[in-house]
Amino acid sequence: MKQFFSVLILVFIALLAKGQNAQKERKVVQVMTPQTFYLNGRTRGTLGGRSSTSFNITLPKNTIEWYYSFTTSKGEKSKINIGLLSQLTRLYDPTGLTAVATNAILTPSGAGVCDIYLMDRENCSKFNRTLDQLRGNFTYDTDFSRENYRDGTVYINETMSNKWCLAFRNPSATEGTSVTFEVVAIVEENMIVKKTENESRAETFATLGRASFEKEEYDKSLEFSKQAISLNPNLERAYPQIGMVYLIKKDYISAINHYSTGIMLFKKSANPKYWFDEAIKDLEQLIAKYGALEGANDLLGILKKEGTD
Repeated sequence: MKQFFSVLILVFIALLAKGQNAQKERKVVQVMTPQTFYLNGRTRGTLGGRSSTSFNITLPKNTIEWYYSFTTSKGEKSKINIGLLSQLTRLYDPTGLTAVATNAILTPSGAGVCDIYLMDRENCSKFNRTLDQLRGNFTYDTDFSRENYRDGTVYINETMSNKWCLAFRNPSATEGTSVTFEVVAIVEENMIVKKTENESRAETFATLGRASFEKEEYDKSLEFSKQAISLNPNLERAYPQIGMVYLIKKDYISAINHYSTGIMLFKKSANPKYWFDEAIKDLEQLIAKYGALEGANDLLGILKKEGTD
């Protein structure tokens, strides 16, 4: 017993000294503000003006994916707002659990056409030399490039390098076109989240409650887990832990109460899918071990339903 309490005290000291957690958070970052430029037709471009151009793209550190949106219009005085940054900020899940479908990003309908090539800086230099461009001496990423497109959004998960180039060319021999494009990246960062003393202590009690449950010391598990939620009523994982003990003790009403609170907290958390999956897995293991405990299958069905809503 003395050894157990010595370990408990050491755990308390370690957690209170740390008092913070690192968690990953994804942010939407503007890489290039909307750019608008005019491209002559290729025939007129040989006489003056330009029928192609390029822009260097430098991705921020820790970029995990990025997007570019573009649209075209006729005439040299185009004023079009794509709004890629604002759309992604609204659509993107900072936890990264929910992917953004590119068809959910709206781009203004184009009235002209252009070719857009994603390439490295070396090939960009070749593209910018007229002779090399005409002879096709440059190479580009076919997955993330577009030819003869009016508008669209391209999702790019290639981040081995942070230095890229977007090259634009007017495929028409005679018709000029204006092009507007915008580039946005998703950056993943480690965020330090400081915990209060009570939150740190609650984590300790919840961990001890889990360890006691695994050893089938259910009264001790219940005591530790209840102490955890008395210190931090928003500690998600403690509630299903208590609920399982009550199922074993055949106290169905108390089990429902604690699972209900847990479900509410799961939905408010930054990672609800993780918490639902863990609770479902634990309850399935409990049913496999103890059989048809009263209400266990009903609660399992509720968890699965709420976890997919």
